[in-house]
Order: sequence, then C-alpha cells, then structure tokens
Amino acid sequence: MKPFIVAMIFCAASAAAASAQPRAIYQQTQYKGQEIGKLTGDIYYARMDDYLSVFLVTPDGIVLVEPIGTEFATWLKGELSARFKVPVKFVIYSHHHWDHASGAAVYADTARIVGHEAMLKRLAMPPADTPLPQNVRAQDANANGRIESSEAQGAIRTQFALYDADRDGTVTGAEAVRGPLSFVRPPDLTYRDAITIHIGGKRVEVIPKPTAHADDNTVVRFVDGTNVLFASDWITVHRVPFGGDVATTEELALAKTIDSLEFDYFICSHGMVGRKADVAANIRYREELRAAVSKAVAAGQTLEQAQSSVTMDAYKDWEFYEQQRPANVAGTYRALTAGR
Repeated sequence: MKPFIVAMIFCAASAAAASAQPRAIYQQTQYKGQEIGKLTGDIYYARMDDYLSVFLVTPDGIVLVEPIGTEFATWLKGELSARFKVPVKFVIYSHHHWDHASGAAVYADTARIVGHEAMLKRLAMPPADTPLPQNVRAQDANANGRIESSEAQGAIRTQFALYDADRDGTVTGAEAVRGPLSFVRPPDLTYRDAITIHIGGKRVEVIPKPTAHADDNTVVRFVDGTNVLFASDWITVHRVPFGGDVATTEELALAKTIDSLEFDYFICSHGMVGRKADVAANIRYREELRAAVSKAVAAGQTLEQAQSSVTMDAYKDWEFYEQQRPANVAGTYRALTAGR
C-alpha cells in the first residue's frame, strides 16, 4: 500500500503546483500547444506554447534541459515514460527564472537536478525581517508589512502562488525580494566551471555563460554525433533579442563564443527551432545595430531621434521587431554615450 499512497501524494502535490502555474501566466505568442519533435539522432525537443526544452534519450536514461513548469513537466514525464520506457536521470537548468526552472521536482524521484552554483543564492530566502521593496509597498493597503492576496496587484497578483513560498496566503518582504520562485527546486548537483555528463555512451557538456540577463546562465551542448546546442533567452531564432544590452561589447563577445562552438541544431528556450546559421544571424543583427546607433550618435542625434532613424529594416520580418527594436536602440545608445 505504501507505494500507492506515495504516488497519490505526489500526484496531488503535482496537481496543486500545476494549478498554481497555469499556462496563461507564461509568455504567449503565436506558438500554441504541447508537442514532442525529433531533431537528430536521439535528441528531441519538447514544446509548451512559446517555450522549448531539449532532451537526449539513451538506454541508461534521459537528460532533459529546462523543466519549464509543473504542468508541462507532469505531462512530459508521462510522455517520456510511455514512449521511451526509461527514466529521466538528469534535469539541467539553464538559469533560475521561474518560467524556465519551475517543475524540476516532478523528476526528482529518478533524476539529479543540475544547476550553476550561483542559483543557490538566487533561490535563498532573504532574512525574515526584510521589508517590502519600495516598488510594491503601496500594495500593502492595511500597512501590516505584507501583501495579502486580496491586496495584490500586477505581477504579484498574477503570480501570487509563485511568491508565497510558505503558502500562508501572504507575501512578505523576503518573499517579494526573492521573487516568484516557489516551484523552483534547488539543484542538488552544482558547478562553477564546465562539466560533462556521461550517460549511455553519450556526452552532454554543461557550459556556464553568465550574462546580464542571468548570472547563473548556462548553455548545454549534446555531442557524440548529435551536435545540438541549447541556450535560453538571450540568443534567439528569427526573433529580435529582448532588452537593451544586446549590443554591448560584452554581450557581443559572449554571443561569439557560442558561435565558435561546434553544433548544427540550435534551440533557444522560446519560439522556433533553429540551426547554427540562426546564431550567426543573431550576432549580425547585434553588430549592425551597434554600427547604426554609433553612426546616429556620431551625427549628434538624441536618443529619440536614434530610435526613429535606426529602423533595422532588414529584420522587419523577425518576431518582436515592433516591440523590441526601440528598446534595443535605446540600450545601445545609452551604452555608447555613457560617461559623455
């Protein structure tokens, strides 16, 4: 009876966690549905709407990158068991952000959870007496130093269960500062430098690449004839990169270290499946953006003028062009004019 009881408890916990992480709170784009697709050899991708993960199947078990969330992980675990008849042995985090790292606990009965050592401080709860951050303090309508669910607004309202780590129905200052990480399980295998996982006669390289987006950022390369590379968020496929720091000297140099690796298929954590040429195209966008903004600065243009003149027309068909191009221009402009 005991295994049955444990299974029932596990399923109930998974269902509760999944209901707290509905797919609607994840980034929504034109990509819809859940699917598994083959890339090459024994490497597959799995999709939940805009989000992608990658996994390697071997006779000794599966290596999975990016759990994405409890709902998706629960679905995928069932699919992997039914299709491949081997357990997940490793789950590798790309970084700590909730919409990528939630749900690894679903695999903890068979898998080691792998993450950069910097994740540990990101997941640690601040001291209990940490006050509410200034930017959310106004939500504390009754001034008791915490935010009840009835008071919550914006992201805290939408992601309340992800903030409320102790499940007491309130968000404390410590929980608000830590962020929406309640369903991110700390890694039990950490690293500072690159490591290689050996399983079923295959090798998986886990390579730290700290970025401005996440100091615990990691890329994963599947080798031994598969040549698939996974990188989360910051190098995108046919999509204008997010944020303002995409064309800094540091980010460009870091992106080029990815292009220097040997791979054929490239998977970003979002959007469409890519190839190595898509990484080169992403770098080219950044270089052309930097050159165009540099020209605008040299011409004495203001930030607003640069945002109007640097149109990056060659990339108008890329996803998020309208939303992200102005932010890309603004961040590059500020980086080039800092200290002037």
